[in-house]
Amino acid sequence: MENLLHYILPPVLGAFIGYITNYLAIKMLFRPFKEKRVFGIKIPFTPGLIPKRREEIAVAIAKTIEQHLLTKEKLHRLFEESGYKDRLKARIEIILDQMIDEIFSDIQTALREGVSLGKLNIKTTVIAVAFEKFIEKAGDKIKEKLKNKMLEKASDSIEKNIEEELPIILSQLNIRKMVVDTFMDMDIETLEKIVLGFSEKQLKHITYTGAVLGFLIGAFQTVYLLLT
Repeated sequence: MENLLHYILPPVLGAFIGYITNYLAIKMLFRPFKEKRVFGIKIPFTPGLIPKRREEIAVAIAKTIEQHLLTKEKLHRLFEESGYKDRLKARIEIILDQMIDEIFSDIQTALREGVSLGKLNIKTTVIAVAFEKFIEKAGDKIKEKLKNKMLEKASDSIEKNIEEELPIILSQLNIRKMVVDTFMDMDIETLEKIVLGFSEKQLKHITYTGAVLGFLIGAFQTVYLLLT
């Protein structure tokens, strides 16, 4: 029995030690949350890695977001993919339609009421009728051409403004400061729950891997004992 335990214990102990070691290593990423002292002497590895280097991590995350995620190019692409420009163009098109219709209507009204030339008031009913007939025949084409020309100008202006304004918006937002402040203001326990929440499965695998490696090391020791 003693001989059997002599061979079984190394793999079992190895698995246990491997599991506990990895489990503690993961826990020590966050815990303890604060520095611990005994008789005024700081206990090593307190606080945990993330609480201790919280500000450095926050700055690194903010820098990554600023340089790789919220760049001018990506925001511009986001504008394109969101359909914002198309929706804006559609609204401008509606406004232009209304505006052009109002202009043509005002011209017709002015022609019907007459045109004042100094003291002379000329009734232009005939001209108004002719204008109305002209509008009936060619009005839609003229309106469409006017609208397309104005819409083209407006679209170019929108594109130019987006290109010019995005860097200004990004600089005014100060994304780095926002991310750092948010990270630093977040309660460390909440942060731990967030990180461990989305990586729980992977962290468990790391813990189990420690147990497996410990078991294998113990098994090799047992094999070595058997061979010697």
